[in-house]
Amino acid sequence: MDFDYSEPLRRFQREVRAFLTERAAPDVDEYDRKSVFPRHTFRELGEKGFLGVIVPRAYGGADLGATAYCLLSEELGRLSAGYHHNGIFQAQHLLLRCGTEPQKVKFLPGLASGALHAATAISEPGMGSSFARIQTFARRGDDGYVLNGIKSHINDAAEADVMSLLAKTDHGLTMFLLERGAPGFHITRKLDPIGLRTSPIYEFELRDCPIPVENRLGAEGQGLDLFIHTFNFSRLGNASVFLGMAKAALEAAIAYASERDLGERRITDYQGIRWMIADLHTKLEAAELLRNRGAAEEERGGDCSKLSAMAKLYCGDVAVETIAAAMRITGSYGCYRDAPFERWLRDAKAEEVAGGPPEIMKNIIASQLLGKERKR
Repeated sequence: MDFDYSEPLRRFQREVRAFLTERAAPDVDEYDRKSVFPRHTFRELGEKGFLGVIVPRAYGGADLGATAYCLLSEELGRLSAGYHHNGIFQAQHLLLRCGTEPQKVKFLPGLASGALHAATAISEPGMGSSFARIQTFARRGDDGYVLNGIKSHINDAAEADVMSLLAKTDHGLTMFLLERGAPGFHITRKLDPIGLRTSPIYEFELRDCPIPVENRLGAEGQGLDLFIHTFNFSRLGNASVFLGMAKAALEAAIAYASERDLGERRITDYQGIRWMIADLHTKLEAAELLRNRGAAEEERGGDCSKLSAMAKLYCGDVAVETIAAAMRITGSYGCYRDAPFERWLRDAKAEEVAGGPPEIMKNIIASQLLGKERKR
């Protein structure tokens, strides 16, 4: 059993980090403050081949697999969790799983190259985590479908060129690809979140919005299964974002504390600080191994639902703990807004909810361990 990354994966990670450090890091605070999507950065990420990590070469991708997706997500998390636009990878995963050949040819090259941006529209007002409460309806007609409903808490809804959208039909929940410029699509408001601010969040309404049959993903009634499978995969990305920001926070705290004198001693000379650092590093190592197990299971074509839920849950817990501890280690320095810890902490709390909050992750894990509840 090999616990190390291959040299091609390490090279890929180094190249992503170098690009983000040079091209994205100088503007990250401004985009975060204004809550603006850095489109130019993502076009360049695509041009470099980074966005096509799971896309086959036949469609313009790099075909590097789930572990490369995790390492990319980790590096984006180091920069800012808001730069991790999971809608891109969710759309790719959906297309690869159930897309028709014309759909793959139409969308995958653009999603891999950065020419197209993507979002995922699931949540609705009052829905919570209950899919039975989805009200958006797709009525089938002679020329396709007509969508009506409201979607809320949707990252990048105004910026996306294509959106994976879950709606009810006569035969159950169904997934569609909604393209930019569709008549009847109206952004009703832009929201103001505490974190993930470079992935702006919106509410929008669909009023008699037409969508062609060829933009349906899979069969009618298959939407929930497609959603669950895709989110099992993308939660590995959520877990990786947590790892990236937590590692960056601990490294920054160690660098500061190693140079900071308190009398004749440095901060890192104190045993309490040394034990704190040892505990945090140990938890991060364990979290990374758990994430990697999930990625390996995904690459084998197995069911990674339990592992991805465990990874998101544990990596999230470790990230929040690590960032908060890093702020204590750095003292007053870490409490100012021009230091990165505040953004990492805001992003970590928002990322806990993205892809399902901790309680949902625990339900998924428990269901896998205990089986479905007996019907009464």
